[in-house]
Amino acid sequence: MLDVANTGTSPAPAGGAGGTARTSRLGGNALVFRLLRQRETGIIAVGIVLFVVFSLLSNGTFDSVQNWGGITSAAAELGIVTIGVALLMISGEFDLSVGANFSFSALVMAIMVQDHYPPGAALVVCLAIGAGIGLVNGVVTVVLDIPSFITTLGTFFLWTGVTLIVTGGETVTILPPTPTLLNVLGGVLSGQVRSELLWWLGLALAVGVVLQRTVTGNWFFAVGGKRSAAVEAGVPVARTRVLAFVACGVLAAFAGAVQLGHLGSMSASFGTTYQLEAIAASVVGGCALMGGRGSMLGAVVGTLILAMLDSGLILSGVSPYWYEAVVGVILVAAVAMHTRVGRLVRGGD
Repeated sequence: MLDVANTGTSPAPAGGAGGTARTSRLGGNALVFRLLRQRETGIIAVGIVLFVVFSLLSNGTFDSVQNWGGITSAAAELGIVTIGVALLMISGEFDLSVGANFSFSALVMAIMVQDHYPPGAALVVCLAIGAGIGLVNGVVTVVLDIPSFITTLGTFFLWTGVTLIVTGGETVTILPPTPTLLNVLGGVLSGQVRSELLWWLGLALAVGVVLQRTVTGNWFFAVGGKRSAAVEAGVPVARTRVLAFVACGVLAAFAGAVQLGHLGSMSASFGTTYQLEAIAASVVGGCALMGGRGSMLGAVVGTLILAMLDSGLILSGVSPYWYEAVVGVILVAAVAMHTRVGRLVRGGD
């Protein structure tokens, strides 16, 4: 790799113009390498390409303000779940129970609001349930030394079953007038744009700051990157892993509350695919499957790309059944791209 620090201080060869050109070339190469080191660079480029392609194929309806209001609203709920899943993947863990957490926590909130409990208290209970589910996932995984994939697969079935038992498979609907809190969570801001977009971006920014600017954020990366080295460095590994699960659980529950604010109803069937879509969005956005790498910017872009695919395929006249197939192709391509670019930057084969 080029030593950027030395590029500007190396003595110029004879002929000032030649030295200047060489320095300029080195500086340009250094900029390219810095961009390549950012895992989000390639996927942002993919997003731009998809935007252009869908805009052309849909005769301009894809890039309309109305459509993008719908895209961002659809992306926001999955996006909030993805923030937690990405944080957990950075820590080297997985959570396959976020979809069940999403629906169960929000269903309890819906039942409480329907029974005239204060909406604020219902939201607190919703978030507490999400935190509790995350805590159980974390403690079982850490204490019993069970792979998180297995732990959370088990709790996914557990909470899905509990949700069906509690509701009998029926949808819980909040009758008008809608409480103000639900409007704050998922109400309309302007046109097709809803408040959930602000919640999504605000939470992504907040978690991104924690990851990049705090000691706790360094712990998440250290635990996911090389656990033995983290232990030697004095990082509280067990506590950090459990904290990541709890944060993921709270975010999944909050996403359910946001959707309740948006739709005014909740069902056991809502969010059932979010665990896989959130992992796909995280990986597409640059999170490493083995942990230690990723960012909230990547998580946001990855989620947005999935939402663009869903809308773009329909507006382009393609059957929506192609959505899962295209997501699968993009997922594999994204992993291949991140791997190859990483080897290129490291100078490997």
